[in-house]
Amino acid sequence: MLGLYILLNFAVLVIVAWASAARGWRLALMLFVLGFVVGLANNLLEAIVFGVISTSEAMTSAVAAGPLFAVLAIVATFIARFRDKKHELPSEGGFTPLTLLGCVMAYEILYWTAGTLVFPYIADFYATRTLPPTYLVASLQIVRSLVFVAAAYPLLGTGLRAAPVVLALVYGIIAGIAPLLPDNPYMPSDIRFYHAIEVTVSNTLFGLIVGWLFNRRTSAPAAPVQA
Repeated sequence: MLGLYILLNFAVLVIVAWASAARGWRLALMLFVLGFVVGLANNLLEAIVFGVISTSEAMTSAVAAGPLFAVLAIVATFIARFRDKKHELPSEGGFTPLTLLGCVMAYEILYWTAGTLVFPYIADFYATRTLPPTYLVASLQIVRSLVFVAAAYPLLGTGLRAAPVVLALVYGIIAGIAPLLPDNPYMPSDIRFYHAIEVTVSNTLFGLIVGWLFNRRTSAPAAPVQA
């Protein structure tokens, strides 16, 4: 499963690199930030709050995974050198306070909906654990949604073809199913299975929404043509 975890992360980073208009070390750095923050740091943040792992254990995992994401980002950047230059894109799109609010609201709705649907299947696992209060969990998701957006923003800002689809793959795979594949001492396989369904579906939908909101345009009326 560890090999599949690496393969899935690598495949998605290659797709992102191929879709991006950025090149060279700039692209490699953005891919590293995307993979490391979305695929590890943001998930570890929630695991700490839920008491699944300690802060020191999270730091150890981050240090161990950092070089892996660095290597994957560099190799994906090298492969992207062979793409057709005519597909490069100018910087387009952007976020406004209103669209960022839309991202946060979308993530909250998806998070709580998916969590509510899957909870009956994982309730026994959390029955012996002290869960954080609802207001803290809701506040945490505001932070996590903005972290998801911030990690992808540099790539979005340099031009990313099919941004909603690409972000759906990033959030759904790198931040969804991939981290839950390898065995770990914190969560049994059956619980990881249900969580994988939960986060993969909700994160995929969130990626589609973020990419759409970034590229959303308010069409201005065309100027009259002077005769």
